[in-house]
Amino acid sequence: MTSSAATREPCRGVTHMKVLLLAMGLAVAGLSSAPLAFGQETGISVRSVRILATDPDALATFYAKAFGMSETRRPVTTATFKEIVLNSGSTPELAKKSTSTPIVIATRGKDMPAGAMAALILGVPDLDAAVARATASGAKLMRPAAKSQEGLAYAFLTDPDGNQIELLKQ
Repeated sequence: MTSSAATREPCRGVTHMKVLLLAMGLAVAGLSSAPLAFGQETGISVRSVRILATDPDALATFYAKAFGMSETRRPVTTATFKEIVLNSGSTPELAKKSTSTPIVIATRGKDMPAGAMAALILGVPDLDAAVARATASGAKLMRPAAKSQEGLAYAFLTDPDGNQIELLKQ
């Protein structure tokens, strides 16, 4: 009997090991999809990435030539500030249809340090809730919610490390 019990014990050990490995695999898979699920659940998405330039037109030309991007619009054009939105596509029509995240080239004043504006722009379904959640998590509110000339609601925050984030209501 002892030899029969001894031969069954390794099988139980292998079964327990398989169950343990399966449980660990499921736990890791669940953890790896948690941030994606949270982003989908909250409706938050990367709206665009901002690049500062002392000459936005020249930099837009660079991105067009170097990476095949095209201008889709110019939301702001004043004597002191300009924004040029580019996206993947060899023509403006293709770039407007692109599903990739666009870049926004914005004027950086000659005396303005790099990083003086938010580089990450997130689209959020509820601006007030996103600001509240971010500040409760350690962000600092730089500029409260306001509206742009285009009618977009936005707010500016800094993350705990001081990086600026712009939130736009989708």
